Amino acid sequence: CTPPYHEISLPKVSLTEKVTNLEIIEEIYKRQDEIISSISRESVDVYLWLKDEYKKGNVKDNLFQFVFRSFYGLDNAGLTNKQKMKYFELLANKETNLETILHELYELPTLRRKKSIQFSFTTKLLHTIDNSKPIFDKEVSAVIHKTRTGNNKEEKIKSAKNLYAYLEDLYPKLIGDKKVQKVINKFRSKSEFGDDAKTISDQKVLDFLIWSLGKLKRKKKDTLD
Repeated sequence: CTPPYHEISLPKVSLTEKVTNLEIIEEIYKRQDEIISSISRESVDVYLWLKDEYKKGNVKDNLFQFVFRSFYGLDNAGLTNKQKMKYFELLANKETNLETILHELYELPTLRRKKSIQFSFTTKLLHTIDNSKPIFDKEVSAVIHKTRTGNNKEEKIKSAKNLYAYLEDLYPKLIGDKKVQKVINKFRSKSEFGDDAKTISDQKVLDFLIWSLGKLKRKKKDTLD
């Protein structure tokens, strides 16, 4: 869940502590059983429901918006109703320009009356429109050792664009790896997730895997701290 602040709180990741693609691959492969077992059937079912409802054009439906907000944590991020309305308006209009979405949401202050860069929520919007697009949040940040930086609007948007470009380059490389493909296939073959899980894109399965790994890494870090 995301904390009730005006902007998603991301972990303090050392940018000097770089992680290679091979290291990410090896960690996913070595911890595959732990990673997959930490993904709930409910998460898979809700994701599939949202995907199907979006395809049906039900973005403006109250139930769709309620489930979407709950699944992706919009209601716990200190966003105003105006921001949420604008968010679903952008989703309904199929806005796919990252910078445009960031600008549009930035212009509407949060409950704390501050303007903020809603990068994580923007990636979730883009993924809903195109399931091949990556998602970024604190769990992903914990795995790739990167986070959105910047001291002002322009710097933050530039950082978000660079980070998104990095993810768009990274995910196909990970998916193309034989070890990662084995884990993806193992996820799909898990009977607990049901047959519909086989329809989830490779990118989203990878997102589930990285999200779960990031959650495990953050939990371990919290325990050590």
